[in-house]
Amino acid sequence: MQENFDSRLNTIIAFAISILTIFSGLLGWQMGNIAGNASGEYSAAQRAELNAQKIQSINILAVEENHRSFLTYKRYYDEYQLVSTQLDEAQSAKDADIAVINKLSARQQELRILYLSNLKLFPNVYITRDGTYDTKTQLGQMWAQATRELDLEPTPHLEAGRILDDQVQKMQLALILLAVSLFFFAIVSTVESLKRSIILIFSGSGSVFAAIGITIGLLYWS
Repeated sequence: MQENFDSRLNTIIAFAISILTIFSGLLGWQMGNIAGNASGEYSAAQRAELNAQKIQSINILAVEENHRSFLTYKRYYDEYQLVSTQLDEAQSAKDADIAVINKLSARQQELRILYLSNLKLFPNVYITRDGTYDTKTQLGQMWAQATRELDLEPTPHLEAGRILDDQVQKMQLALILLAVSLFFFAIVSTVESLKRSIILIFSGSGSVFAAIGITIGLLYWS
């Protein structure tokens, strides 16, 4: 009777060791896949951060250039308005000076060409009603356009990476528990001089660690 029990127990333990060994290998393989995914998320976060810095720098330079063009346009336009006023006054004077009128007229045409040419160098939709240039709105719209074309948000990738890292840690814990259970089972299957009480304790302990390890491994598998 004792021999039959020992034989069945050895068979069960041998079968358990085989199953746990295979499961541990598969769990380690899956853990490697998840660790690779975590690394990919962190790489994506780094790319998104670099994209964001690049786009921000490019946009700031572009808006500053547009703002400079606007200031040049405004200077020429204000001078054009002033010359136009002077020309109107000169033309309406009783003793109009033709030479002055011709000079002012030529200057008016010159300034008109200059301010119109500079008006084409920046998007005039950002000129406000009070005669300033809305750089903040332009930067916001340029950023919104860039987000439709590039990944500029590192935060979601960092969060995903942290979740995957936590999953890997849980799977590492499962592998440790499985290793402990294999240790208990290996002792029972290889040491012949163990007392029956020790065999039962080691077998029970191995079963408990195996059950916990398998449960954790399956919970965090996917």
